[in-house]
Amino acid sequence: MRSEEDTMKHLILLLGIAILSMTFTACDEDAPIGDPSNGSIDASVYVAVGNSLTAGYQSGALFEEAQMYSFPNLIAQQIGTAEFVQPTIAYPGTGDLMLLQQIINGQPVITYNGANLAYPTNMTTHLKPYHNLGIPGSILADAIDTSDAVVRGTQRANPFYALVLRDQSVFGKSVLDQAIALQPTLMTFWFGCNDVFGYAASGGTRGTNIGVGGHPRGTMPTERAVFDEFIKKAFGLMKLSIPDAKVLVGNIPNVTKNPLFFTVPRKIPNPTNPEQMLDIYYHTSSDNVAAVGENDYVLLTAQAELLKGVGLHPNNPLPSQYVLDAAEVAIAEDAVEKFNMILEQEAAAHGYVLVDVNQLMSDLNSGGVKVAGETYTSNYITGGVFSLDGVHLMPRGNALVANYFIDAMNSAYGANIRMIAPNTVPGFTAPSGMGKRGVVPWRLSVDFPTDFHRIFGVQ
Repeated sequence: MRSEEDTMKHLILLLGIAILSMTFTACDEDAPIGDPSNGSIDASVYVAVGNSLTAGYQSGALFEEAQMYSFPNLIAQQIGTAEFVQPTIAYPGTGDLMLLQQIINGQPVITYNGANLAYPTNMTTHLKPYHNLGIPGSILADAIDTSDAVVRGTQRANPFYALVLRDQSVFGKSVLDQAIALQPTLMTFWFGCNDVFGYAASGGTRGTNIGVGGHPRGTMPTERAVFDEFIKKAFGLMKLSIPDAKVLVGNIPNVTKNPLFFTVPRKIPNPTNPEQMLDIYYHTSSDNVAAVGENDYVLLTAQAELLKGVGLHPNNPLPSQYVLDAAEVAIAEDAVEKFNMILEQEAAAHGYVLVDVNQLMSDLNSGGVKVAGETYTSNYITGGVFSLDGVHLMPRGNALVANYFIDAMNSAYGANIRMIAPNTVPGFTAPSGMGKRGVVPWRLSVDFPTDFHRIFGVQ
């Protein structure tokens, strides 16, 4: 008879998803030909505002080794900005850093460094606002929020407001106030993802709405009218205060295009009979129990519960926060569509350039993006784009995003800025010291050596 321990080990193997080979159709991104030029861009002062994707957050934490490869820092290097200062946080950073220790028999072994709070190493030497004002966890409202950063951080259990924003009595109270204080000549604005992602990543159990659209506060994505109002206020303030600045606006990716949502299968093999596929059961938003359907998504965060047997029987369903069901997917997708329409309309109205990051993420999810002979996809770990948390980008993913912004600059401003070859920046942090706890979440088919150098950034 199979022991409980053996059954669990077998389930770990069977829970996994084989990463299937794909036929890639995306074309190579061609580098500009001719002498490098910034065109009409004045690159003397570049400022980036946004959330964790702007900050360089990676694998559950913000730390200097990842911040070096944030997409704004990569852009700053390509355009030759004289000074681009980020709130660099010493390793292991702030958060709970995930580490890919090794791959054993095709399985990744992931450890967690442990919850940590660290402060910027340059907070006493750089006595003005940072050029990278990406604040992990921030929503659009934070761009113009003038409340005290420490109080806001305490209320929302988010230390990054106080870590990133400088003295509010001197440099301005909001993110945009501090950006404007630097008088940027070039700016990237990428807010709004968390106005829908918070809802989706919680399985539709939490949200960022303020309660004016008929739904209780904090249960849905930000209301369309509220998003529209905040964008108008933000862009209006920027146009008034820095009228000559070149501004690029990133739009919002479809949330289900990243590995947090599509990596865990909707059915899993029976550990005692691998040919039999078992339904996964979950609590619906109406507190009923249902089997995961073909249009539902089991979140990556559910894997630990599944390995304990939760969700494998209707009498022991997964809690609702681990599944984004079809109705919730529709709500999230509708919010993304409406927010992106607002961003497109208001960017055009204010003379700003829209950067279609949503298209990049769709391409990564449906065939891949080929650059310098290497194909990148949204597949977890082996795709070479997303970090271990399944949400944030690894350095090579940031290089792809930076290239999208650079391509928009070249088109809009008559520039000839060089693209970044993603394979010239690191992959995942190579295996090193063990963390506090290990997780072997599922089986991966890793093609060595083809995938090895893409994962770890070595040949």
